[in-house]
Amino acid sequence: NYVPVGKPNPVVGAGEFVFAAIGLDHGHIYGMTAGLIGAGAAVKWVYDPDPEKVQAFRKAYPQAKAARSESEVLNDPEVKLVAGACVTSERADLGVRVMGAGKDYFTDKAPLTTLDQLAMAKKAAAETGRKYAVCYSERVQVESAVYAGYLIERGAIGRVVQVLGLGPHRLSAPMRPDWFFVKEKYGGILCDIGSHQIEQFLFFA
Repeated sequence: NYVPVGKPNPVVGAGEFVFAAIGLDHGHIYGMTAGLIGAGAAVKWVYDPDPEKVQAFRKAYPQAKAARSESEVLNDPEVKLVAGACVTSERADLGVRVMGAGKDYFTDKAPLTTLDQLAMAKKAAAETGRKYAVCYSERVQVESAVYAGYLIERGAIGRVVQVLGLGPHRLSAPMRPDWFFVKEKYGGILCDIGSHQIEQFLFFA
């Protein structure tokens, strides 16, 4: 449940951008929420079928109201974006429902687990005109990775010809939920850690 602490850098005015959190299965939802709040957004709702997860989230973000259902969030016209970190295999379905409700979707990585889900998400995004965005925290919420991007952008190290990934990181098996070890649910190592590294290759190189 590590939450990177950054300096607030609002890009919207107070109350101008309202969002909600749905799906609290991975601790990355805390870093995603912190990042949105740091950019000036306001979290209004939180929903998860597990009341203990909702209670823990509200301890960190007491301004978030506990929704009685997912539909209570999706039917709120004030909500512009839904952030979610549910079980990986369920992220695409949630995203389609969110976009169908006229809201943008901000999901934890990996954003999906199958090519069929990718096709479904791309179709929904095209039909609704909404965004299906992914939080690749190992690049956008790690100071050294952000600084590497800064150096590359300024040409400080010349043209990037190789990017080396030394993952995966520590397993921390006792702290992980059961679904994290079921391939159909988390998508396998290429979806989980591999998606981070491939995104880094594309960005840095």
